[in-house]
Amino acid sequence: MTEQEWSLSDAQRVETVKRIATSITNLSFSQGHSVAETVAADAAATVEKKAYTVAKFESKTTTGYRPHNETLKAYARKLSELVLNVVKEKGQTQQGGISSDGKVLDLSGDREPLTKDTAEEALAPLFASNPAITTVRLSTKSFDAECAEVAARGFSNVAASLTDVDMSDVIAGRPEAQALEALRIMTCSLQAAQLRALNLSDNALGEKGIRACAAALSGQTGLQRLAFQNVGCSIRACQAVAELVQHSQELRRLHLFNNMSGDEGAVAIAQILSRSPQMEDFKMASSRVGSEGCIALAQSLQHSSCLTRLDLSDNPTDSEIGPALAEMLRGQKQLVALNLADTSLEDQGIEAIAEALAAAAPPLQELNLALNSISPAGIPALTHALQGMTALRSLDLGENELEDDGAVQLAPALQHLKQLQHLSLITNQIGTRGAMAVTQAIAASCSDLKELLLNGNQISEEGVQRIQNTLKAAGKIDALGPLDENEPDDAEDEGDEETDDLTEQLEKSARIL
Repeated sequence: MTEQEWSLSDAQRVETVKRIATSITNLSFSQGHSVAETVAADAAATVEKKAYTVAKFESKTTTGYRPHNETLKAYARKLSELVLNVVKEKGQTQQGGISSDGKVLDLSGDREPLTKDTAEEALAPLFASNPAITTVRLSTKSFDAECAEVAARGFSNVAASLTDVDMSDVIAGRPEAQALEALRIMTCSLQAAQLRALNLSDNALGEKGIRACAAALSGQTGLQRLAFQNVGCSIRACQAVAELVQHSQELRRLHLFNNMSGDEGAVAIAQILSRSPQMEDFKMASSRVGSEGCIALAQSLQHSSCLTRLDLSDNPTDSEIGPALAEMLRGQKQLVALNLADTSLEDQGIEAIAEALAAAAPPLQELNLALNSISPAGIPALTHALQGMTALRSLDLGENELEDDGAVQLAPALQHLKQLQHLSLITNQIGTRGAMAVTQAIAASCSDLKELLLNGNQISEEGVQRIQNTLKAAGKIDALGPLDENEPDDAEDEGDEETDDLTEQLEKSARIL
């Protein structure tokens, strides 16, 4: 031990455990329930051990050690947090563990670094005789090389039954060299298993991290589910994924999110998709993919006709992707969720996609087309498609440019969506006329309505009152979201006789229902 390294004596830690046990007992009593002394003592020992491990971990920096008082405060904060959790859970420490059927070992929960000793303790079920574990979740537990060796031995022991491994967020706070070595050790040990699912999300991987996991990525021939969300999947990292994941014939789900892949990265991922005829669930959202990359993805997805979920949201594309997406969507008869929000499709792209969806008639339940600059000109094609989406439960057209005319055109199609539960039309320059048309349509038709979002529009005060009255009459007032950002348009003509006639007719229908 160096003079700078933070630590507490055994006597100090024993005294801390005693005080924690007393605090757990007293706080539990104040909350109206009692905790046995033995339970409080066991919980206190567990809490102190976790807090001490966290403090020791946080005491180290890249240049040495933090000041003693800073680490002591971190220790106290973690103690307080864990004690409150114990009180909330009536004496339980929320430790992950083995499921009742002995098939799932789940360590996810509180984020904490592991030591070799705590890793041996937490992963003990992997070393039981004749284990039948199929699923291991290590998420939120941080591993260094020593801890990884423990996990690797455990993986090897359950290789015959292991099929699903969640290694998301397992290197938090570790220096790069240490993190890469931990990943390499754990993934190498997975070669003997026949994995169906591997989750490497929320690790600062980059290309180096991807290649550190090479043994698991290239050695598995039956992977069905693979995730690289929020891992720094750059162009080179995506290229590494495409290089290593050659056995993708069984792949059904591939998730990438919040990366910096760009067009070139998407083109690399498209290579995997072209080899994945059973792909059901593909996500490459918030990954800086432009039109060229998105078109490559769409073209490769045509190799599968099994898609049930597709998410390409929050990428800097434009309307040029419309035809390629439309061509792909025409072959998807099983699609239940489509998220193309914030992809700048505009009316031209929306029309192409809407026509494709109308032709394919998939059993869509979720459709998100928010932030796509849709104007009233793009609504006719969309309403035609919506009329056939009788299973739709969630529709998001928020932050477009529908205005009153677009909302009024949309309203008749909404009457066909009898299972609709969530509708968002926020920030669409909609006034009272359009908002009332929409409200009346869904109030009369959507018996399961749970959420109607109209905030950020231009509805008059009188219009807001009429919307509320219509929803009250239909017994759906609780579905109306906040209107605190609504900005009434003083120039709006609310005396339009045609609008009043429509209002009267639909309000009457709502009262009858």
